[in-house]
Amino acid sequence: MTEKITVRGIFFYFLYLGASGFGGPLAIIEYMRRDLVTKKNWITTDEFKDYFGYAQIAPGPLAFQVGLYFAYFKKGFWAAVLSGVGLVLPSYIAVLIFSIFYKEFKDMQYVIWALYGISPVIVAIIFFSGFNLSKTVFHKEAVQYILFFGSIFITIFFRTPIIYLIIGSALISLIYFTVKDKLITRNKVGGVDFAGIIMMLTFLASMVSGKILLMFNNVKVIINERLIEMSLLFLKVGALTYGSGFVIVGVLRQEVVDNLSWLTPKEFLDGIAFGQITPGPVVITSTFIGYMTTGFAGSIVATVCIFLPSFIICMILAQRIQKIKDNFYLRALIKGANAAAIGAILSTAFFLSKDAIVDYYTVGLFLLGLAVLFYTKVKPYYIIAAAAGIGMLLKVMV
Repeated sequence: MTEKITVRGIFFYFLYLGASGFGGPLAIIEYMRRDLVTKKNWITTDEFKDYFGYAQIAPGPLAFQVGLYFAYFKKGFWAAVLSGVGLVLPSYIAVLIFSIFYKEFKDMQYVIWALYGISPVIVAIIFFSGFNLSKTVFHKEAVQYILFFGSIFITIFFRTPIIYLIIGSALISLIYFTVKDKLITRNKVGGVDFAGIIMMLTFLASMVSGKILLMFNNVKVIINERLIEMSLLFLKVGALTYGSGFVIVGVLRQEVVDNLSWLTPKEFLDGIAFGQITPGPVVITSTFIGYMTTGFAGSIVATVCIFLPSFIICMILAQRIQKIKDNFYLRALIKGANAAAIGAILSTAFFLSKDAIVDYYTVGLFLLGLAVLFYTKVKPYYIIAAAAGIGMLLKVMV
């Protein structure tokens, strides 16, 4: 029997999913498919596939976007708002509690020992996530593999910002597929104003360069300047980062650790751990970054700003999604952006490994974590809990 869809029902379902959805973006998407299609009969399998396809068009967290599209197309704008709030709120509260605890007790011996065991496993989880996503992104196109390996090489050896690589890879992919398939006439565009897409990319690129800061010069005297800087950073990252939450985490690592020095590499790695052992989207690590930087206000600003661009873009795209979802040029852009994004995930794992894998024991934990992830169906949060215990045990015994 089909359960009636209401705005209230959508909110409470996503609140439940936000409190119980462990395992990362693909796992949360699978929970949604199981619940919305099989258990509640709110949508058909084909509708769910459409929403999943739409979610790969805009930047931002995949699971978050799938939920937005479902809620919007079934019950409208306010249902979409409440679905997003419901999905994010439980994990925000959980990570905020962890962040408060961490800031007060991170120097306690047992906390240090637990995080010693957790850190290499987090690197294994990030690597595994990149591998899994690659199976859904790559389509046996040589250019995608070139962009993938190129993004890894350039990120590691030249420390080029990941956002620039994603935008550059998207444009290279667009040019390649346009030339290859010789689709250069307007009647192939599928009713989309291609110039509008270029204008949007130009605007987003201007955000990267920091020109939008000029809009806020007059309010810095009223609002905490760090909060302004944080809001702009998280809006930029949320608006320009394709792929999974781990891509966004990788971009944030470059910004808050390498460029701004708001957190140490170890603190950032610990923040990812908290994002992994709590339910909901992986990018909830933003809450930890915000709290560690500017307290409670920072946790709110960082969390809202990392999700807001994705929400706005999804709501705009939803108006014309049927016309643009199969657009050749848009798909070409996304192929390149996703290839670079997967490369960014693996590059992030490489950089984090330098602070997580520091001796023979952590090498062993990393390899053990990979083996469990690849050859069993054990959930990541169980692996993290076990790694914390092993870390404490090793420090007691050694």
